[in-house]
Amino acid sequence: MDPSVERTKPETQTFGGLFLRFLRFGCLAWGGPFAQIAMLKRELVEEERWIPVEQFNRVYAVYQVLPGPEAHELCVYFGTLARGRLGGLLAGLGFMLPGFVLMLALTWVYVRFGFASPGIAAVFAGMQAGVIALIARAVHRIGEH
Repeated sequence: MDPSVERTKPETQTFGGLFLRFLRFGCLAWGGPFAQIAMLKRELVEEERWIPVEQFNRVYAVYQVLPGPEAHELCVYFGTLARGRLGGLLAGLGFMLPGFVLMLALTWVYVRFGFASPGIAAVFAGMQAGVIALIARAVHRIGEH
C-alpha cells in the first residue's frame, strides 16, 4: 500500500449519516452477496480508503468461515470501525431494513389477499417463474466454468 495515499477517516461520519449510507447500500443491494460485497469494497475500500485492501481481504476471509451473511457482517464491521458499537448497530440495521420491509409488505399482501385474488395469484406465479429463471441462469453460468 502506498503510504502517500490519503485515507478518508470514517470517524467523521455522523450517526445519522452512517445509518443513511448503509440504508442506501441496503436499498441497492440487489444481486446477492457477491454484488453487495463488491459494492461495499468499491465504495468504502477502493474509493474512500477506510481500510487497506489487504485488511479488507483478511476481515472478509474471517467472515466467510463464520456462520451468517457476510455482507451484513461487513456492514456491521464498517459501522463499528466508523462509530463504535452504536455505529455497527446502525450500519447493520440500515443495511437490513429495506429487505425486511419488503418481506413484511409481501407477507402482508399474501396474508391479506392470499391466492383468492386472481391478480395476486398471477403476481406470485410470475415471481416463481422469475426465481426459477434466475436459478437456471446461475446454474448455467456455473456449468460453463
